[in-house]
Amino acid sequence: MNLVMKLKYAGNKFHYFVVGAEIIANRLLRREFIEVENRQISIEISSICNLKCRFCAYEKKVVPKTIMSNEMFFDSVNQAANLGYDKFDLTPCTGDIFIDKHILEKLHFLDNHPKVSQFGFFTNLVIPSHDQLIQLMGFKKLSGMTVSIYGHDEKSFIGITKSNLTAYNRLISNLKMMLTHKTPSFPLSFGWRSTGDVPKKDSSELMELLGKFKKAGVYVNFPHGIFNNWGGLVSQDDVADLNMKIISGDMKYKFGACIKLFGSIQITASGVVNACSCRDVNSTLRIGDIKTTPLSNIISSENKDYMRIIKEQQAGKFMSICNDCDFYRSIYHKPSYYRRDKIPAQTLSQFISNLKNNRS
Repeated sequence: MNLVMKLKYAGNKFHYFVVGAEIIANRLLRREFIEVENRQISIEISSICNLKCRFCAYEKKVVPKTIMSNEMFFDSVNQAANLGYDKFDLTPCTGDIFIDKHILEKLHFLDNHPKVSQFGFFTNLVIPSHDQLIQLMGFKKLSGMTVSIYGHDEKSFIGITKSNLTAYNRLISNLKMMLTHKTPSFPLSFGWRSTGDVPKKDSSELMELLGKFKKAGVYVNFPHGIFNNWGGLVSQDDVADLNMKIISGDMKYKFGACIKLFGSIQITASGVVNACSCRDVNSTLRIGDIKTTPLSNIISSENKDYMRIIKEQQAGKFMSICNDCDFYRSIYHKPSYYRRDKIPAQTLSQFISNLKNNRS
């Protein structure tokens, strides 16, 4: 590991002890922090991806790789909206939304829906055509698009994604096209994910383009070569010949239910409703299926599967995907942005009570 990676890794270890102490104290004092006004839900339009990134669990998933039909998508949005959800995250657990040939029809549906306030997503920007990107500029409710950039030049892009020069050139072409629209109608940002070998100076066309976006005021994070383990599905062996570090699941102190269970529910492309949209690529935290059960009966205090998962985590019993996950955040941890943004929080019992009230 280089110096930046070592400092980042050391910071993660320090965070483990600080947050761990806070979690223990808050649990003893019975202080829980579940966001009150979380009206966001995730819908996975596509569980198919055009890339096979080495640090991603895409190739490890065993559930069907599919695309959600328009009919299922429209029904899912309507059911979620009727339950009070007005913000929609379309980022797949593993996949890219532009794999779907009907993606613009789905986005237009969201943009014109009277109960939808906003929607956003991640994409690797390799698939969309210039015409599709131009059409994105016209959506009123698109709250943000984050472009995941893999590698820092042609060689590292291909090495990380297991892709080819054609895909790399398509990315470069789309970046150039978007650079001509420096002030799109929606917030644009870049999640730059590369190895620990990124040069300090722009040494490739890709880095030069990212530099121009940054100068134009677009947020571009700098890669540090450290990545999560996808709930134990990705190991150091998967990136053995790359200068990357995979963080183990024990880097997070696990005590109490994970906050993802309360604000990160996802309707997957197959219709399975999963209690976490974060890293559970095989939907082991499934709490229902929208093809057979109304969403109001799934996101419910009367759903035994949903309540069981919460109770098990409160008792310290985590499924393997959660036990090894480094994206875990305890309900006994109060993030700094809760205080900064004055986000109202509720206890677990209040959350369950509100679920009952919403159903009634």
